[in-house]
Amino acid sequence: MSEQPPPTGPAREARLLADIEALREQLVQAASAGACQLQTGSDEPALHELVGVSNTLLQDLQHRIDEHKASCEALEKRLEARTERLDLVLTATHDGVWEWFISSGEIELSQRWSNMLGLPHAGSRQPLDHWLSRIHDDDRDQVERALYQHLDGLEGAVNVEYRIRDARGAWRMMLCRGLCQRDEGGEPVCMAGTQTDITEHRLRDPLTGLPNGTYLELLLQERLGRRPLMPMALVKLQLLNVASLFDGVAVEDAIAALRRLVQRMRRQLPPRITLIALPEHTFAMIFDTDSAEALETALQPLEAVLAEPVDIDGQQVWLSHVSGVAALRRDKAVSVDEWRHQSRLALAAARAADVGSRRHYSDGLRHWERQNSRAEQRIRAALAGDGVRCFLQPIVDAGTGEIDGFEALMRLYDPCEGIMSPGSFIEIAERSGLISPLWEMLMEQALPVLKDPAMRDAYGESFLLSINLSTRQLLDPCLLDTLIAASRRHGVSFQRLQVEVTETSVLSDPVKAFRILDRIRAAGIGVALDDFGSGYSSLAQLTSLPMDTVKIDRELVRNVTTLPRKRHVLAAVIELCQRLDYRVVVEGVEDRLTLEMLCDLGVSDIQGFYYSRPLPLERLLSDFRRPQPFPQPHLAGN
Repeated sequence: MSEQPPPTGPAREARLLADIEALREQLVQAASAGACQLQTGSDEPALHELVGVSNTLLQDLQHRIDEHKASCEALEKRLEARTERLDLVLTATHDGVWEWFISSGEIELSQRWSNMLGLPHAGSRQPLDHWLSRIHDDDRDQVERALYQHLDGLEGAVNVEYRIRDARGAWRMMLCRGLCQRDEGGEPVCMAGTQTDITEHRLRDPLTGLPNGTYLELLLQERLGRRPLMPMALVKLQLLNVASLFDGVAVEDAIAALRRLVQRMRRQLPPRITLIALPEHTFAMIFDTDSAEALETALQPLEAVLAEPVDIDGQQVWLSHVSGVAALRRDKAVSVDEWRHQSRLALAAARAADVGSRRHYSDGLRHWERQNSRAEQRIRAALAGDGVRCFLQPIVDAGTGEIDGFEALMRLYDPCEGIMSPGSFIEIAERSGLISPLWEMLMEQALPVLKDPAMRDAYGESFLLSINLSTRQLLDPCLLDTLIAASRRHGVSFQRLQVEVTETSVLSDPVKAFRILDRIRAAGIGVALDDFGSGYSSLAQLTSLPMDTVKIDRELVRNVTTLPRKRHVLAAVIELCQRLDYRVVVEGVEDRLTLEMLCDLGVSDIQGFYYSRPLPLERLLSDFRRPQPFPQPHLAGN
């Protein structure tokens, strides 16, 4: 069969068009189905050449598509891995994510963002105010300012802390960070970032885990902002001797014991009352009442817990406490600062009273505060201007007339008021921490008395010098070293010293105080229990306190000659002290009848106005004369 000649003319043109259409259909199939080879049955060389070039291009294109797919798959895998890591980081940090779409002004908040506040997740975009309206009024402006300053290019990023209310109505502290996304022209498109809950660091006390003073500030602002204003009281309770928990035990055990105590305290309060931890082991509560009787009832369970010992490492430790109450007066507008100040005054008044005291704020406390402030200024002026004076009062052996010793008493000199008695400044000095420099200045004047030539000629070289210790001095672990160093600096024997302590100061931290007093006695320095019989005095302490002398306070002696029952008590105390081999010194003796009665009871060491008032050294030497021995018949007893 012979070959057909190629068509010519219209037939050839029609066949070319058909071949071209077939190639077009193959290209369409290649684009949709991914085929990369074109075929043609045409005998036209030009078409065969076109098919060859097209196939080469298609193969190259397919290769590039495969590379692109592989690159996209790798990118997707990396993106997926980074997203997983980001989710892991956000989960670990408990961060929530927010997005602000600039054109619409709406925000989209993540599930975790809502969970942080206990809110239901909206699941869709919300107005920006949905977020901002929950922010504390005092913080909202700074949050908006941080967003817009970054939006306007004034700040490189959003970084702002603020307080926001959660679903329970409580305040949380948040850290917001974010960045703005911009288009090619630099116009803002979207802003996104995270919200981190930093309540743990800003609003929580690290030691107890309770809300802290910053949180109290929020509560007070909120309560004072309510209308109508309801009856309320701010109560502060302070533990006075928490240091006892840490004495001789591991710090971790002491902290654990304190946290258990705080947990027990919290359980005694109604769930709606927040227990807040403040510095210096102080706790605050806000009660919805201004009735003293209602507060007494509400606080009784809490104080009952504090009356029980804290068990720590097999030891039982009792803690002391005081409390102050500032009831809100609805007829008088007060600020947060004023309310807190009133509670501080009430608590300070309680500390100045006995252990376990509760004091309510009154206008009289404001006057008391002003007096304390003036007294503190006088103390500072005395320290700066050499106004500390040492007065001496003799302790006399009534039977022999010998001077057994002198008590060094502190006085302050004020240019306007003259000599100030201890009652006007000692308490303020202890509370303000000024007692230490006062005591040091007193020691500098008192110790030279032991080697003063005139004192040696008049009273010999064996009399004792008795010096009072405040709680701060007593609990100073370096007290013995300080006494010895000061004595050596002045060239006197520290064994001619006697320190006087009160039962209250010892009981503020008995374990530590006993240890220090034992060291002092072992060094040869005498220890006297001062003011026994005034205020709180425990006979049980007479058997345990490390001491040599009991000084009976003037309160137990006053009017003793006219009150038979008081005489019986005094006689019993004296006999008990003597049976325990303590030296007995009776203070406040002002008349001969009292002296006769005391001598009849077997007391010989007397301190009081009957013999001499406290005098400065120069007046003591010029005005005081060695007394005559008391008549012997009275010393023989009844």
